[in-house]
Amino acid sequence: MQTGKRHRPGRRQGLAVAFGCACALALAACHQAPPPPSNVTPDKAVMTNLRLTATGDFDGLMRNRLPPAEYAQWRREWDKQHAHPVPASVAQQQQFAKIMQMLTEPGAEDKLAKRLQPDLARLRGRKGAHMPILAGILDAAGKQMIANSPQLGPAQRTLVAHGFDAFTAWAKTVDFGDPGKARKAIDIACATARQLHVQTLAQWRALDYATTMKNYGIVWNGLESVLNIYGLDLARSLNDARVDSVGHADNRATVKLAITFAGKPLAAEWPMVQQQGHWYDEALVEAWRKAHPSPAPGASAAAGSASAGTPAGGASAAPSGAATAPGTSRS
Repeated sequence: MQTGKRHRPGRRQGLAVAFGCACALALAACHQAPPPPSNVTPDKAVMTNLRLTATGDFDGLMRNRLPPAEYAQWRREWDKQHAHPVPASVAQQQQFAKIMQMLTEPGAEDKLAKRLQPDLARLRGRKGAHMPILAGILDAAGKQMIANSPQLGPAQRTLVAHGFDAFTAWAKTVDFGDPGKARKAIDIACATARQLHVQTLAQWRALDYATTMKNYGIVWNGLESVLNIYGLDLARSLNDARVDSVGHADNRATVKLAITFAGKPLAAEWPMVQQQGHWYDEALVEAWRKAHPSPAPGASAAAGSASAGTPAGGASAAPSGAATAPGTSRS
C-alpha cells in the first residue's frame, strides 16, 4: 500500500490494494446462527458444514468436521503454534498497522472515499477493469491452495476450482466503480476494523482462540456483506445448496452436493465415513491421520522414560516437528 506521494501508476495500485483490504475486512450485520442439524446422517453432516460456513462459525465448523479426539488435538496444536508463531517481517507489521490506521482513524470513511474517488471514476462503467491485479493474486494463490489442500478430495478440488472460475467470471461482469456501492463497502470495512479491536499484527497474534475465531467470523461475514452489495449472495448459495446421500453401505456413504454459485450450477460427489455414530468427510479424516500417525507400540513408554530423565538408547532424542493441522495457519 502506498502512503506517500508517488507517481500516478504507483498510487493507483496502492489505492487498489487498500480498497481490496478494506473489502476483505468488511462487516456484515450481526446475527445469531440457528442451531445446526445433527451430523448423524452423511447428508446432514455436509449441510451443517455449509450452514456453519455461511454464518462464519469456524470453531463450530472444525468441531463438526473432525471427530472429538482429532478436534482436541487440533486445538492443542493451535495453542502451540499460537504460543510460538512464525515471526512476522518488519514489512508485514508495518503494512498491517497502516491498513488498520487507515480504516479506524477518525473520519476514516470520508478520507478513504475521497482518496479512492479518482480511481472509482476511472473504473465507472468499466466492468472487470479492476481485475488485472486481483486476477493475478487469485491465480497465484487461490488455485494453488485448492490444488495443494489436504482437506479436499479430488471431487471437492474440482468443485472448488469450478466455483473459483465462476467467481472470476462473475467479477468481470460487475461495475466496481459504482460510487454508491463503493461507499457502502468502505463504511462496512471501517466498522469492521474498529470492532476487531486491534491496531498491530502483534495484537492480532496475541488474541486467544475464542477471540480469534470470533474475529475470523467478523471478517468472513463482512466479506459476504460486501459481495452481497455487488449482487453475489454467498450465504444464500450455501444455505440453499442441496445435499443428498446417493450411496450408503455400513460405515461409508457418498453424498452429492448441488449448489448455485455466482450464477453457475455446480455439483460433485464425495465419500463420507462414520465415526462413533457421526459422519465426517473421509478425505479430511484420512488427511488428518496421515499427518498424525498413531505412535508405534512402546512409544508411549519410551516417551515416559525420556521425560523422567532416562534417555532411550543412552541418548536424548530431539523432539520431532509437529505436523501442521488443517486450518491452524496464523498469518
